[in-house]
Amino acid sequence: MARTSSAMAGTRAPRSVRAGDGKESLLIYVHGIGKHEPKEDLKHLWDLALFGRDLGARSRMAYWEDVLRPKAARAAASRRNAPLGDQIDLDVALGAHGLGERNDAAQAFARGLLRHLGVQESGAAPGKKVLPLPAWLRKPLSRAFLEAFVGDTAAYFFDAAKRRRIRQRLLDELPADDSRPVTIVSHSQGSIIAYEVLCALKDRRLRLDAWITIGSPLGLQEVQDYLEPDDLRVPDAVTRWHNFADPLDPVALDKGLATDFRSARVMVEDAIIVNSKTVTFAGFNPHSAVGYLSHPKVRRVVNDAMRMDMMAPFVIARDVAERLGADPGERHPVLIEVLEPGFRALDETPAQMEKVESGERARLTPASHSPPALKLEHRIRHAASELETLVSDVEAARIDPLRRFVAAHLTATELRLVAMQHKTLRVYSVWQSSRKAKLTGRSMRVLKADAAITSFNADGNGITWAVLDTGIRADHPHFDGVIAAVWDCTQHGPPRRVKKARDPDGHGTHVAGIISGTAPSGGSQRGVAPKAKLVIYKVLDDKGQGEDAWIIKALDHIAEQNENVASGLAIHGLNLSLGGPFDASVYGCGFSPICAELRRLWRGGVLVVAACGNEGQLQVRTPDGDTEINTAMSIGDPANLEDCIAVGSVNADRPHLYGVSSFSSRGPTADGRAKPDVVAPGERISSCNARFRGQADYYYLESGTSMAAPHVSGLLAAFLSVRKEFRGRPDEVKRMLLNACTDIGRDRYHQGHGIPNLMQMLLSA
Repeated sequence: MARTSSAMAGTRAPRSVRAGDGKESLLIYVHGIGKHEPKEDLKHLWDLALFGRDLGARSRMAYWEDVLRPKAARAAASRRNAPLGDQIDLDVALGAHGLGERNDAAQAFARGLLRHLGVQESGAAPGKKVLPLPAWLRKPLSRAFLEAFVGDTAAYFFDAAKRRRIRQRLLDELPADDSRPVTIVSHSQGSIIAYEVLCALKDRRLRLDAWITIGSPLGLQEVQDYLEPDDLRVPDAVTRWHNFADPLDPVALDKGLATDFRSARVMVEDAIIVNSKTVTFAGFNPHSAVGYLSHPKVRRVVNDAMRMDMMAPFVIARDVAERLGADPGERHPVLIEVLEPGFRALDETPAQMEKVESGERARLTPASHSPPALKLEHRIRHAASELETLVSDVEAARIDPLRRFVAAHLTATELRLVAMQHKTLRVYSVWQSSRKAKLTGRSMRVLKADAAITSFNADGNGITWAVLDTGIRADHPHFDGVIAAVWDCTQHGPPRRVKKARDPDGHGTHVAGIISGTAPSGGSQRGVAPKAKLVIYKVLDDKGQGEDAWIIKALDHIAEQNENVASGLAIHGLNLSLGGPFDASVYGCGFSPICAELRRLWRGGVLVVAACGNEGQLQVRTPDGDTEINTAMSIGDPANLEDCIAVGSVNADRPHLYGVSSFSSRGPTADGRAKPDVVAPGERISSCNARFRGQADYYYLESGTSMAAPHVSGLLAAFLSVRKEFRGRPDEVKRMLLNACTDIGRDRYHQGHGIPNLMQMLLSA
């Protein structure tokens, strides 16, 4: 069973830093075959495809194309761009790398690859060909593409000096600090390079969080025969290996690597996905690196490994990023949203913003006049004017200044120029023209918790709440005086009391900080019930995964704690920002083993709050590529339990306007009951950072229903601290909670009863 922000939740909105040692994650790319842009330009392109923004020093590119192809060879290759027929000139493919007829091993290897690909060598006797792709799909693939694959791979395997130099390019990008977390993303032949380098690491330590391979040829027997080492295994440094392949990718013909590369510790996680360049006729290329990188599943895995929030601000929206690898002449309709005066661009400091705005005012000021007030309309006109200087064809670009946007039809190259110059252009984000939504968030005032503390002193004092999650960073100053106990349920035997609690994953720390605690040194950050005591149960391991048995172990311990007090309850409620799917053929909806134990606790007087999951969007294929639509009946287990409070996510800043979060799971349950019960703030929520290094990074943002649920837990703890007579009476508390909700005008199966209102609850009790 996994928390809502991973397995049940579909995508957790990951953390910006990993808990434990204060080291920032580093992302290293290893590119594949073919002709590429200069190193930094290629890195920027991959950053945009994955994150919608430039990661700066947090990402690096292991660039090796120049080792195989000097400038003259690259220029010659660029001229060989005729459509692929049934034949390929092997001498041309190998000759550019100095591997002509004199290298029998390279010739034999290349012929084997061509036979595997179903492409006949020029001049060979005609014969039966087994084509991996139908002819009408093969035609758009260029001759240069396959020549590069055959030639580059042969050159790597059969030129020892180049092989060493290419490996060194990746070694040079690895961090000198062996404790710094690293994630490697390798495309095509880059996965061969990464594999051999990782296998060769012996004395040098590497803290590799994840290795992601996309469009990899490692499954081809012809490639495996020449790998070093020759015993196929998962490299010792690898703890997680995710492999993605498109069904039509001619390089990744063998889609599954798990059966070839084995380890007692790690299983390769293979996934078949549809490359965004597979579903387009113009620029069809199922091997496209950008097409892979912009896929939601690849993005989730990389963001998860990097502990980065998938809902963090971006310059290029995901559906626009998919177009970055398109045909250079193809234009894409976009809306460029321009920042209003007084708002900063992404990664811009206040001083930089003031400098830009001063320059804008000076530009607008006629001689001997005082500077005018800077207005959005000025920026719109300026952005449109500057955009005209960036595009190659002003008429084709159809630049159209609007009230808040600049509409335009831009090529992939022009989109990247806009991204690189977004600060000078005062660009907030570039959206596909059909998409206009954006996500922001804050939380306390939505629940009326701030007013309740002021009016009723509803601070959670005297209440104890259990948090079942990945654990907690107990020495975080936010939790000073509020942690009653920490128990580890992931080990064999009964729960173990933990004295020096750590949370390498960080999810549990973030959840707990929303419920209780207060920022040190007079900071404004606090939990909804800042004085409530917390009992922490580690039921998920350091990667956020767990078993039903671990969770039930914690539930049993809670029941024992309550049974061993003379009167009242030792633990008044619990928070479950976790969940998973259920098998309807085994047990009924809401009647799984965990649900049964939760029902017992509920009937014993304990309030149960569960996140409903982040499976509210379903990926579908359209003529314009993959897109996501909202879907019903996506509530997970145990949120489908009737005897609990299931919580969905809502936008915190403007819930009536933006409504329920797109990712939030929808009802009804599989057996037709109305869920979720309520919605609470779950978008870009600030809470405790388990990997803090100092006061400046005590907190960070994360999104998901995992963040919405603890808001309700804290609200209930605050309510019980004032209305003591309702302790141990969960049915009545739930009824009062639902009756006091603010309706935001959305469907019942999306919003439940609406947003809880603590002031209204207290006034009605």
